Amino acid sequence: MKFKKILVVESKKNTKEHLESSKKLKKILDEEKANLEWIFHDCLKKGDVLDKDLVITLGGDGTFVEAGNLIEDSFIIGINSHPNSSEGALTSLSIEEIDELKKILKGEFKILEKQRAKIKLNGRVLDEYAVNEVYIGAENQFHSSRYTLIYRGKKEEQRSSGVIVSTGVGSRAWFKSAGGKEFGHKEEKLSFIVREPYFGKRIYVPTILEGEILKKEKISFESKRNFGGIIAIGFKTYNFNDGDVIEIELAEKPLKVLEKF
Repeated sequence: MKFKKILVVESKKNTKEHLESSKKLKKILDEEKANLEWIFHDCLKKGDVLDKDLVITLGGDGTFVEAGNLIEDSFIIGINSHPNSSEGALTSLSIEEIDELKKILKGEFKILEKQRAKIKLNGRVLDEYAVNEVYIGAENQFHSSRYTLIYRGKKEEQRSSGVIVSTGVGSRAWFKSAGGKEFGHKEEKLSFIVREPYFGKRIYVPTILEGEILKKEKISFESKRNFGGIIAIGFKTYNFNDGDVIEIELAEKPLKVLEKF
């Protein structure tokens, strides 16, 4: 397979290690004479990735997620430019393995499909898929999140510190720390957990506190906050206030991640 159009999405880290990593990557891509575009992660938009065969991220997991959330059909590979300080759990190569990229560009790779979430806000499908998780709740964590949750025919008004809807990729991170159970990135499902639910004496007695969203299912939320409510998908946030409705389901298109043999 020959990649005709390649986009590099780079972190804006200004450390010596990252800048040296950037030079190494540019040298390899120049040698390959690739049809190349280069962009910093904070300038990235949906249109930048739509016509690309391959997206290469240079940075850490955050840079990978930002690009992976916007991709439709492109392949993606993450390069960890900072292996001494960045976990790089989602990246396929560290900068120390950069020569492996030459083999990948010649077609020597395997593909991992990682499930994502699709999000619809007030009837409009958002540009971002979710590689790891969607957070629904209050922008300020010390404020109560207020919403009505709709799941498998049940409807329940709740107060909590927010809800996390996670993919298998995200299940190893924030979701797991909040008490959720880890599951595989290939599994065709999402999972959700309500964080720190409020139990009142009469009005607020929540029963839908966690669950799975399987193929062809969805979970919905209607905001009951007058202000300060948000939806967070990676680094992107949307206002989510009184009357706003969000629907979350498994995306039809998983993320196609390249790995070395």
